[in-house]
Amino acid sequence: MAPPSATDGPFDVHVDRIAEFQPTFGRLDARVSTAHSQVSPASAQGLGTFPQAQSIITEHTRLLAQLLARLAELQAAIAAANAKTTKLIDNYRRAEQTNRTSMESLMGPLLGVISAIAKKGD
Repeated sequence: MAPPSATDGPFDVHVDRIAEFQPTFGRLDARVSTAHSQVSPASAQGLGTFPQAQSIITEHTRLLAQLLARLAELQAAIAAANAKTTKLIDNYRRAEQTNRTSMESLMGPLLGVISAIAKKGD
């Protein structure tokens, strides 16, 4: 899904909802680590030395390497998604704080003007 474009108009970002999702990355990473620890020691070496056993051992070794590579890719993707999500949350919170600070700096003098106008009207 593509991010919203400028022509889409304003949209709300619920940073707290995004932050609630972050523990999922830890759970996913733990599952990948468990899968890796269960799969990596797998071996077909005990099948023997006859030709069909050697063929099976070769295929098993190829599939094992492929699976371990996919698990490594998955783990890297989870880490990247977690890092990007953390950065997104930090950026939005920093923007919210900047907006709040800007609003407070604008409202301070404006409240003085409004108060002065209200007193003149009395």
